[in-house]
Amino acid sequence: MRKPLKIGLWLLGFVVLGALGLWLEHERAKARLAALKADLVAKGEKLAIADHVPKLPPALSNAAPDVIAAANRLTRLKPERQPARMQMVAPGKARVTWRQPELPSEKEPDLWPFAMAHVEDNRPLLVKMAAALERPEMVFQLDYSKNFHLLLPHLSTMRQAAGILATATLVDLHADQRADAFTNLLAGVRLTRLQEEPLTISQLVRIASGQIAVQTTWEALQFPSWQDGQLLALQTEWQAWDLQRGWLASANMERAFGADVSAQCRANPAMFFSTTGSSASSRPFFAELLRDPAKAAGRALQFMVGIGWTLWFSYDDERWSLQYQHLWLDGARQALKEGAFAPSCKQTTVAVKPFETPPKTMLVSCMTLPALGKTHQNFAKFETIRRLTFTAIALHRHRLKHGKFPVSLSALVPEFLAEIPRDFMDGQPLRYRLDPDGQFRLWSVGEDFKDDGGDATTVGAPSTNPFNWLNGRDWVWPQPASEAEVAAFHAKLEVNRGK
Repeated sequence: MRKPLKIGLWLLGFVVLGALGLWLEHERAKARLAALKADLVAKGEKLAIADHVPKLPPALSNAAPDVIAAANRLTRLKPERQPARMQMVAPGKARVTWRQPELPSEKEPDLWPFAMAHVEDNRPLLVKMAAALERPEMVFQLDYSKNFHLLLPHLSTMRQAAGILATATLVDLHADQRADAFTNLLAGVRLTRLQEEPLTISQLVRIASGQIAVQTTWEALQFPSWQDGQLLALQTEWQAWDLQRGWLASANMERAFGADVSAQCRANPAMFFSTTGSSASSRPFFAELLRDPAKAAGRALQFMVGIGWTLWFSYDDERWSLQYQHLWLDGARQALKEGAFAPSCKQTTVAVKPFETPPKTMLVSCMTLPALGKTHQNFAKFETIRRLTFTAIALHRHRLKHGKFPVSLSALVPEFLAEIPRDFMDGQPLRYRLDPDGQFRLWSVGEDFKDDGGDATTVGAPSTNPFNWLNGRDWVWPQPASEAEVAAFHAKLEVNRGK
């Protein structure tokens, strides 16, 4: 046999063996993924999108259609003309917005005329939204089979609705229209409480709207003329908020989305390129080669990467994503079961350490996985804020009945609370003390899990609000600022307007 022929046969043999080896590795990766899924299913996990799609309630129980119909017709108020709620003017101190005769900002000497006109223009729609939100559920009909390509235009509309309900509450408190103020206040809390959509982005928007409701609740608690029944209704709304369903449901759906996207990318190269952000061209390849050889070469390389991912890396990519997501999901379950975020946060942070730098072959996971650590911190933070909020309401109910705030939180049990609320950050009872001036100090240890004795001093990088209460050493429920503190703040605004 001639030497060139022998060399050719040897090379062919190596190619065949190499292809066989790659095929075997492909099958092993496929088997590893199947084994992981089987193990998760055996533990009770549900990995399909259909398992987590919320059931559409009866029309008479579903607030969603009427709420979105009214919210879509709301007019917009420019951001610079919207009244700030619970405006922090000193560490631990906030301006009571509705109490101000004139409401200055850095751009306007008085925001009240703009806010009042805006609310009155939308008053009929606010009434319709409030009525619809008395229903027990709010479920939007969405096509979850589109996974990460699902469009969610209603989220920005709902966020806007939360803002105008807050503005309406302030305007009504300012005008001493307490009945309308209370209706809008409850509607704002219900709007966010009922948003249990099982999507991470939906839950993050819900938390942002919830922050608005917290600020508005704080403003309302400074109003002196509530009755205990009204405060009880407000407290009940906040205690009925079940963040657990939104937290776990969204984590489960995101995991199901990831598996669905991986399967679609394996079956459809166009989906792979769309998901990974690769550039595409409608021009035929050979026409591209003649027109722009460099771009054609890039397309060829992208195609080879797609083939390589489909044939050898896709199953390991999906398995990596499943493992990573499951670790965070287990961490969330542990935190909710124990009622404390600190232990699970520390354990999960250690467990996900190997996943911090994903291999370059994890192309789909890198493009579709959210920042899970930050997302879970947002859930834990808001759960803590929620507990501070309904505890503060109970404290004001105590003062309404007994003429003063209690010496300790234990005095709230069982008349105003079934038990002393716990700080979700570390699982210990919320910190509280009665100050010499008769006001109270209520706080959480915050993200560092360290009790600084109710120190509201801001730490870290400055934000748009340098006294943001959630940037303090502890998360201290704000107290009303003094007239002098408010006057100093307004003087700064006047200087900035002059500039």
